Amino acid sequence: MSTLGWIGLGNIGMPMALRLLRAGHAVHVWGRSAAPVAAAVAQGARAAATPAALARQCDAVFLCVTDDAAVEAVVFGADGIATAGTAAAGRLLIDHSTIHPERCRALADRLHAMCGMSWLDAPVSGGPKGAEQGTLAIMVGGVADAVEAARPWLSAYAGKITHVGASGAGLVAKSCNQSVVAAAIAAWAETINYAERCGIDVARAVEAMEGGWADSLIRQQLVPQMLRDQFSPGAASIMLKDLEIIADLARKAGAEMPLNARVAGLLREQIAAGENAAGPAGLVRLYRRKPAS
Repeated sequence: MSTLGWIGLGNIGMPMALRLLRAGHAVHVWGRSAAPVAAAVAQGARAAATPAALARQCDAVFLCVTDDAAVEAVVFGADGIATAGTAAAGRLLIDHSTIHPERCRALADRLHAMCGMSWLDAPVSGGPKGAEQGTLAIMVGGVADAVEAARPWLSAYAGKITHVGASGAGLVAKSCNQSVVAAAIAAWAETINYAERCGIDVARAVEAMEGGWADSLIRQQLVPQMLRDQFSPGAASIMLKDLEIIADLARKAGAEMPLNARVAGLLREQIAAGENAAGPAGLVRLYRRKPAS
């Protein structure tokens, strides 16, 4: 059993950290908000004073935060992980956040130069339910030996762990995942509106697709929430951030991605309409408000 540090106790991060606890590891947590830290401590975690303290006393530090700025703040900010100095040399930072691959590579090099820690980019897919059930898919970028060292810890909440390549490769793979997921969610929002305007029982139509080519975890888990107009974890702005990363990578690679651009445009409309927090349900609302052409 290991002593592990965790930063980022949100909808996905909290159940991941708790699964590490249930696997028998000692988990130290740090966060900017007191309530999630207190909730984790109530489940057996130990609160750390600073991110640097995590790095000094833990075999590895895990991040699951919102974006590039949040990652940089906890790693290189005041009392950040990088300030742990030589006490953290040889240890791992495992970042489950979805950030820009180029930024990840730069941060990884900077961290290693400052304190000797190795960085794995390990974004996840599967949502809060996958985190709770331990079935997440993890796409990992980094040195092979470090990936193998981390694999027993990742197995506490992952059903599939794939080493994709060198630093940043996991994040490129996650961008591919997000491109497909965002397009699928947008297609479902459009289709729900279409079916409603055609006057059929939409829930029955969705049920009829079970086992067919249109079936997926999105149909099984997100579409029922979209039909009930139920808020789903994850703001539209987070998905838009991922699509903007894809757009930048695609531009530099010379890859045309018109569908990605269209979905990003829909998300901007959703946010402008005040439906950012509604997640996928907000896209359905957006379509319902559009006049019939």
